[in-house]
Amino acid sequence: MHLDSDVSDRAAPDAVRRAALLAALDVVEGGAEERFERITRIAREAFGVSGSFLNLARETDVFIKSQQSDTVFGPTIPLQDTFCGRTLTVEGPVVVPDARADVRYADMPMVVDDPNVRFYAGVPLRAGEDDVKVGTLCLIDPQPRTLDPDDLALLQELGVWAERELAAGADEDRLRSVLAGLEPSAVDLPGYRVGGMSKPHGVVSGDFHDWHLDGDSLVVTVADVMGKGMSAGLLAATIRGALLARGTASSGDVVAALEAQVGPDLSRAESFATMFHGRLTTATGRMEFTDAGHGLAIQLHADGTESVLRSYDLPIGLHPVGAARVTGTLELEQGDVLLLVSDGALELWDSTLASLGALGAMWRDAPDIDVFLGRVRARAASHDPGDDLTVVVVARD
Repeated sequence: MHLDSDVSDRAAPDAVRRAALLAALDVVEGGAEERFERITRIAREAFGVSGSFLNLARETDVFIKSQQSDTVFGPTIPLQDTFCGRTLTVEGPVVVPDARADVRYADMPMVVDDPNVRFYAGVPLRAGEDDVKVGTLCLIDPQPRTLDPDDLALLQELGVWAERELAAGADEDRLRSVLAGLEPSAVDLPGYRVGGMSKPHGVVSGDFHDWHLDGDSLVVTVADVMGKGMSAGLLAATIRGALLARGTASSGDVVAALEAQVGPDLSRAESFATMFHGRLTTATGRMEFTDAGHGLAIQLHADGTESVLRSYDLPIGLHPVGAARVTGTLELEQGDVLLLVSDGALELWDSTLASLGALGAMWRDAPDIDVFLGRVRARAASHDPGDDLTVVVVARD
């Protein structure tokens, strides 16, 4: 069955909008996603049909994002002459009890030939602020049947669920944009190179890193909130805001004031945060730092030796109230490099502090920040750390 020219003309602008919105949602292509598989699995089991599908319609074809069917289709099929294409042209759900007995559908290829569809039911899926129809959630079966009002309501509810999952993708993209805006800006510091990366385990990271210039000093921080996901990310954002508000205070005073402010929040959340916070006097290379239970810093010396900086304090949220923190110092000589990481970096190798040495060897093999960080990302791609990953480099030329 071919749509008439009037329908095709009206559908053309929608097709372009559909394709653009799907590209922005970034849900087409890629492998199966459990968030969609769960919906089609429930649909097939609830209705006892031979197949259930979540389809995403582009300009001229349909991408089958999720399917539960004995016969595997796709992953793409032409949009024209499909039930999905017809469903996109109407406002509400489409139910076809017996396609062979319906002149609108009787000559469609999927009715005449395999999979010999007799029964079809589908609801359009909408996305974006303008509720653009971007796909369908549908059922098929080789036997004629119908849906009672309760059945149709259930199918529509499953469609709403699918729409919310599609919207979640857009929300994640917006969240990633916000988080990208929180990355520290590049600094122009004669005699030094500073750079870093953070790779969340999910959408939001419980890691936090920052560097900025304060007069002739470089202030650098790496923190890691216990846990992963949204709750850890919210706590990390709280720590970031509290830290940046502390301004020019010494490292020990900054951490003490920070702890007084965010410690109660961490306690209520039954969480804690480790942190390395240092202030480097660039003229001399001397860094004063406070390490709150972090202990994931390694100094690579120009002579080929290395020093792992230990922590003697407890994390923020666990440190005894009123107890002073230990302030340490290091000398970053010419040719030295300081690597600060979160514990996700340890998972790139054997989960022990020996991984810091492996990371140091990776730097010595490619002492260029962009190349080095690229290799770290490649390592994370082949050896999933299963945790948020942050690496910061401070190199003195």
